[in-house]
Amino acid sequence: MRKLRRAHQRQLKKRKKLRNRAIAAGTAAAITLGTGLTLHKALAHTPDIHELPVSQDTDGDLLADSEEAALAYLDFDPDQNRNAAPDGVELAKLAAADINDLPWEGEAAPGQTYKWLIPQYGLEICDVCGEKVNMGAAGIVNPRLGISVDCPLIAAHYMEHGSFSYAGSYGGGPLHVGRIDIPLLMRALELRLPSEPNDHQLPVPHDADSDLLANKEELAIGYRPFDPDQNRNEIPDGIELAKRCAAVVADLPTKEEADPNETYKFEHALDGLESCHICGQEIHMGGWEIINPKLGLKYPDPNDPLDKTFLPDLALHYMQHGSFDCYGKDHKGRVNIPRLLRVLELRFPYDPNDHQLPIDGNDLDGDLLADSEELAAGYNLYDPDQDNNLLPDGIELAKQCAEVIDELPWEDEVTDPNQTYKWHKPEKGLETCDICAATVNMGAAGIVNPRLGLRIDCPLIIIHYMEHGSFSYSGDIHGKGRIDIPLLARILEIPNRCGHLGTLYLPGDSNKDCIENFTDFADFADKWLQSTDPNQSGDDK
Repeated sequence: MRKLRRAHQRQLKKRKKLRNRAIAAGTAAAITLGTGLTLHKALAHTPDIHELPVSQDTDGDLLADSEEAALAYLDFDPDQNRNAAPDGVELAKLAAADINDLPWEGEAAPGQTYKWLIPQYGLEICDVCGEKVNMGAAGIVNPRLGISVDCPLIAAHYMEHGSFSYAGSYGGGPLHVGRIDIPLLMRALELRLPSEPNDHQLPVPHDADSDLLANKEELAIGYRPFDPDQNRNEIPDGIELAKRCAAVVADLPTKEEADPNETYKFEHALDGLESCHICGQEIHMGGWEIINPKLGLKYPDPNDPLDKTFLPDLALHYMQHGSFDCYGKDHKGRVNIPRLLRVLELRFPYDPNDHQLPIDGNDLDGDLLADSEELAAGYNLYDPDQDNNLLPDGIELAKQCAEVIDELPWEDEVTDPNQTYKWHKPEKGLETCDICAATVNMGAAGIVNPRLGLRIDCPLIIIHYMEHGSFSYSGDIHGKGRIDIPLLARILEIPNRCGHLGTLYLPGDSNKDCIENFTDFADFADKWLQSTDPNQSGDDK
């Protein structure tokens, strides 16, 4: 138990830094109870005059709906991590803190993200508070991902106050006025909203990476036992997966509501309550049996040690808080994660998007790439997540293609005759997305690679769907269809930067940043004594 407590302390210590940054502005207070538990009570957010309003912001969190969609955030939830700070305000302050910690150009190590400044003789004045900053150009560069973001000092000043919009003046007139490209900045900083530790998140024995998934569980479900955050969204994998499973179970239909072969749940209602040992909440002592008729499987099986008949509501309560363990008066133990994921046909903890349309044809690994497409493009048709980042390959590749297309020059901007470019013949009319009703110009468009002598038609509605992770599309002008993925990948020459699906890493590139240097030795030294044997644990040695 001492080793278990130490593991828990190490885990909380790693996440404490993220949490402290999130509540630095006084958005939470700690209350110690007589039981020895500590709860974090949310305080009201105090608005700042720098927090400029944003148009088309459904939940009023100072992130536009389109920005939330690009970030895979919830556009109807203004405070996703429940710390009483609007998501846009919190994210802006976190970005400002990260930018402040970045080294200047010339001081950064190879491959390290840095900031740059070209100072000018003159001061820019904040239109809100009157603070003065240098009026020169500035920005952030992530050389590993090949991303550069312009960020004048006045924008950083506004971010420190919780706003991605900014307005500055010089000589009585406007100078820098606008809004940071938030999705691009987040990719450059590799930043997302932080995960907050929760007292329900109990330590797990034999958990090498402290992500609340035991080593043998990670091996059983195809996760990495030495990587606590495979998709790099600052949420430990076990916490994210538990919350995702709870949401999927909550959305399951009952038998009467289910379509043929659709997975459904059946309630086992019992007359009684049991108390959660962590928060004291009274929970229905019954639960849900989950049946997958297509696979002929159900959860739980008759030998399940937690409950032989149903998934307890108490377990779902803990899963909603990020833990597969549960402790109450009647139920004590751990959910059988591999079986639950198999019955739910779930592996990835991401939230699906309605734009990710099902494909026609065989898709053995269920990654939204047809087997014929994977064979033609050189991907693995038996592995839905080749780079182990917990995002299906088809969704990841679609988003990467959209990013590359966005960065391509238009035909009239090309300076190199061999440069790949995009073209568009706008027409007087708009095409409407059948899923979200977003509109784009209905004119023809496409991409040309002169060096390879290849071209492909790519109307703007297809790019809209790729931004949401789908190569299939459906609009009221171009109808339903699917772009030629192997041809598109060849034209865009993907992978063309580190981290793209299909990136080949050098043998000594242990941390997979596409550079062989001393940081790889540090990564190797950190892991070389760890074992992939599920029957062994570093805590036992």
